[in-house]
Amino acid sequence: MLQLSEHLFAETDYSWANVGAAVTDAGVVLIDCPVRPSDSRSWQKDLRTLSPLELRYLIATDFHGDHTAGVAFVEDVIFIAPQLVYEEVSRDSNAFLKEIFVETLRDQGHTEEAAEITDAPVPLPQICFEESLILHLHPLTFEIRRMGGHSPACSLVYVPEEGILFSGDVVINDPCPGMRDANAAQWLKALSWVEQLPIGTIVPGHGEICGKEVVGKLKDRFIGMREAMEKLVQKGRTKEEAVVDRCFEKYFFADTSRGEYWLQQRKDTFREGLERLFDEVNGG
Repeated sequence: MLQLSEHLFAETDYSWANVGAAVTDAGVVLIDCPVRPSDSRSWQKDLRTLSPLELRYLIATDFHGDHTAGVAFVEDVIFIAPQLVYEEVSRDSNAFLKEIFVETLRDQGHTEEAAEITDAPVPLPQICFEESLILHLHPLTFEIRRMGGHSPACSLVYVPEEGILFSGDVVINDPCPGMRDANAAQWLKALSWVEQLPIGTIVPGHGEICGKEVVGKLKDRFIGMREAMEKLVQKGRTKEEAVVDRCFEKYFFADTSRGEYWLQQRKDTFREGLERLFDEVNGG
C-alpha cells in the first residue's frame, strides 16, 4: 500500500484495476476495489489498520467488471456509482462482464477464486449520479465526475485538498488502454479537462502512479490513431479493411502471461474500438 498524502492511499499491485482509499472523520472511503477475493481480503485488512472507524463508502468509477465485480466481497459499505453502473449491473449486461476475469483466472490456475467470483452476486449501488456528485467528509472533499471516453460510465474522483486525482480509466498508464466501449473524441475531451486540474499526482485506472505527463502521452496516442484512421477513410477504405490495417499494430499490446483467453479478448476489444473510431471519423 502506497501512502500518497496524510489521508490518501493507493495500491497498484493487484490484478487489473488500481484501487484507492481515503481516511476521513466519517470512516474510510474506498475508490474501486480488487477483482480477486484474495486481493480484496488483503486490501480490506490493510485498510483497517489506518483508522479505528469502519469502511464507510465505496466509489466505483465504471461499470466494467474490473471496477465492480469485487464489490461483492466488501461488506457493510455504502456503494456509490454512476447511474449507468446501476443499469448495467442490474441487467447483468455484456458491459458488466465477469467472464473475462473468471476465464483468465482459470487459465492461470486460480479455479477456486474463479468460482467464487462467478457465484458472488454484485450488489447494486445505493447512491447514484448522472454527471457529478460531491461528498464532503471532513477533512476531504470528493468531487466525482462522469467523464466518458473509456466507457460511457467512466468517472474520476478529484480530492482538491490534497491535489490528487483518482482518475479511474480516464487516465491509463499502460501500453494499450482498453478500447472495448471507447469513444476517442470523448476520451480526448476528458483528458484535456484533467490537464487543467491543479494536481501533482494521478492514480490511474491501470499502471503506476504518475503525473500529467502520462495524460499528454495518452492524448498523443488517440490523436495519432484518429489521424491514421482519417487517412484510411480518405483513401476509401471500408471499415473491414481499415480496422485490420497494419498502421494500428504499433498501438496494440497485451500481457500474454495472462493466458490465451485474455489475449484473444484484448484483440477482439481493440478491433471493436477501431470500428467505433472508424464510425467517429465518418461522423457516425
